[in-house]
Amino acid sequence: MPEIIYVEKFSMEGAKVEIDKQGKELEEYKQQVVNLLHTRLVDRLPEIAPVEEYKGGPLPTEGWLIQGKFTWVNHGTKAARVLVGFGLGATKMETSVRVTELSGGQPREFLNLATTGGSNAEPGLVGSLAMPGGGVSEAVAGSAAGAAITFPEDALRTAREIRNYLVDYIEEHNLAPNRKFLEDNKDDNNEDSPASNSPKAAE
Repeated sequence: MPEIIYVEKFSMEGAKVEIDKQGKELEEYKQQVVNLLHTRLVDRLPEIAPVEEYKGGPLPTEGWLIQGKFTWVNHGTKAARVLVGFGLGATKMETSVRVTELSGGQPREFLNLATTGGSNAEPGLVGSLAMPGGGVSEAVAGSAAGAAITFPEDALRTAREIRNYLVDYIEEHNLAPNRKFLEDNKDDNNEDSPASNSPKAAE
């Protein structure tokens, strides 16, 4: 279990951003998306451990560090979703996430995952992970399918997927302090929970 979780705001560098904005308006929009997901993560992760923002500089010497970047952001068109359907006008938020163990003064990245979600999302949180001191594993975790949702809810679901994945990781590797922790932190939103897919050892 991490003593503390540090979260760095996700980067937009290199992301595919699809919205009818340019120049200053586009940059302001990207910053709003970054801040939105960061807020959602900071809201959910204290269920696992205390959370602090990492703003760069020397790395802390304990806990976990969550960093990531947006790979695709599509604001979508609500009218097309409602009137046409079939995935047209869908919102999309995809991220690449990495988690680093900081304890012992020797930072080591042990978890990588990609989230994919939106208002026409198919199951697809895919991750590869390595247990501290152990081998690498792979896992797949689902996201909600088909529901027409607003863009802020994409950020909420992405944060929930990351949080749920970490809880499952803690359970699978016997890192929980007690059974009550697992019972208290099992997300009851089955559409977003990755619990139905168990990690498997990589060959």
